[in-house]
Amino acid sequence: MGRIIDINTKKWGVGTLSLIISIFSVMFSFSSLGEKSIGENILKSIGVKFPVMVISTVLFAIAIFIGHKCREDYGAKSGKNIAIFFIILMMILSVISSICK
Repeated sequence: MGRIIDINTKKWGVGTLSLIISIFSVMFSFSSLGEKSIGENILKSIGVKFPVMVISTVLFAIAIFIGHKCREDYGAKSGKNIAIFFIILMMILSVISSICK
């Protein structure tokens, strides 16, 4: 009966990037300044003409992959779940917008 082991401690590692990438991708595609999203403003400032939703989907996919591979790291599961939620949300919104045209 000597040591007490804390099994709930998680380390910061590569899996933590899943949460960071997910939050960045949400800000990139769903937050806006004026009439354009932050992602559109960033892409315009660096001179890239590419759809924001494609880049966001790729970032979300990367976050899911990292969260799945490094699930023992701090924030990996949360980042993966956020990415899955927003990919599903983007799919639902795309279907609704194509139906309502």
